[in-house]
Amino acid sequence: MKKIIGIIVAAVFVMGFAASAFAIHAEIPAETQAVVATGGTQITLGGELRTRGWWRDNLSGGLPVDKGSYSWYDQRIRLSVDAKVSPNVQAFIQLESEGSNFDNTNDKYIWGSSFGNSGFGNAKPTSDPDFLQAWILYTGSGLFGVPAGLKVGHMPLKLSYGQFFDHTQMGDDAIVFFVDPTKNMHIGVLTIKLLEGLPGSTGQPTITDNTDDLDAYVALMTYKFSDAIKAGINYTYLNNSDLGFSQQNVGLHADGKIGNFGYKAAVDFQFGNIFEDVPGLDEKNFKGWAASLNADYKLDPVVLRGAFVYGSGEDDATDDDIKEFTPYVGNIQNYSFIYEYQARTTAFNKSGLNSAAPSNGHAAGVANTMYVNLGVDWKATKDVTLSLDGYGFWASETGAFEDVTSNDVSSDAGWEIDAKIRYQIAKNLFYQIDAGYFDSGSFYGDVFNIDEKGVTVLRHLLQLNF
Repeated sequence: MKKIIGIIVAAVFVMGFAASAFAIHAEIPAETQAVVATGGTQITLGGELRTRGWWRDNLSGGLPVDKGSYSWYDQRIRLSVDAKVSPNVQAFIQLESEGSNFDNTNDKYIWGSSFGNSGFGNAKPTSDPDFLQAWILYTGSGLFGVPAGLKVGHMPLKLSYGQFFDHTQMGDDAIVFFVDPTKNMHIGVLTIKLLEGLPGSTGQPTITDNTDDLDAYVALMTYKFSDAIKAGINYTYLNNSDLGFSQQNVGLHADGKIGNFGYKAAVDFQFGNIFEDVPGLDEKNFKGWAASLNADYKLDPVVLRGAFVYGSGEDDATDDDIKEFTPYVGNIQNYSFIYEYQARTTAFNKSGLNSAAPSNGHAAGVANTMYVNLGVDWKATKDVTLSLDGYGFWASETGAFEDVTSNDVSSDAGWEIDAKIRYQIAKNLFYQIDAGYFDSGSFYGDVFNIDEKGVTVLRHLLQLNF
């Protein structure tokens, strides 16, 4: 790893000298600056520094219990190199910090995590760098006579609005081909390598066995009819032969603007199976689905927002149907500030693929969750934006939990109020404060036999992008 870092640092060092030697201003957007390397390659350096302070009360292991309060600081560092080799060829490399011990599902390190030989500070933070992105993009129109492109490497990926699949947090290794037959139509196909088998005794992936890989194959199309409606469809096939796993998802989505009114709508349907012909395990069939509707209305300087989202759940703990919607989303704030992002959800997880508790690189999405949201954004000044959101949460189904607990289980998962202040201090530098209160519902007491408590979380962050 030290050798890799050394090579990248050396490359950045050389690029810096290239800027001095050529002293050419590249034609790029005014918000950025670039240097030009030998042969006319345009090199743009970028990065990000983000520092966050947290305070939590009554949250332990994702459960709303009498934990008391605790606090910490964390930090994320990013450094990128964007190389425009020609008008048709681009390469992008981005490094990101993580926690210690090469935890590649984490994107931050905790302040004070230095350890080593220093017990009293004066030590560098314990953090390992990873490649967040590393891809090559070729675009042109020679082969098909219309704009087309090929993108290969590690990259952030997301389908429609991320209800089913959103790996923009860490990214995946993929090959993407796309073509735009007309100005308003976009078609794409891609293959994603999600897992190259299980690590062997040497810690290396088992590349000699294709049956233990987890692969995804995606086809998608979008078409813009007008500003009022842009619609799309996507199909995903996930496969792992050793698990008898062949899950499929079909998604439909649409969005648009009519005057000051905007909307987004999406629905996903799942089918396929898991444990097919696996000795000792009963085959189970995917039958989950999810639907969402988001709307907003602009009344400058105010934006009113609303949403209704439903993810199917399990009504039986022992049958062979997986009726709960199974999403693949990262541990980012997918909707509310506490529920799903920091607290466990009402997901039952019969498939074993979607834990209800948030963890590094994973969140439960809207599995077995129904919620409504009302929110407002107010641009108080040129540099200050205030936001307020209210949520109500319910378990879509409680039958499976009742089978396990042998008790009645309430569908009431609680309600939440979130507030946010964002202050644009200077160009590319902002300060933000988030505050949330989650009043957990009777569902948690019925399922986990706990005296559920209200959860309060405060967070502030300072972020600079360059």
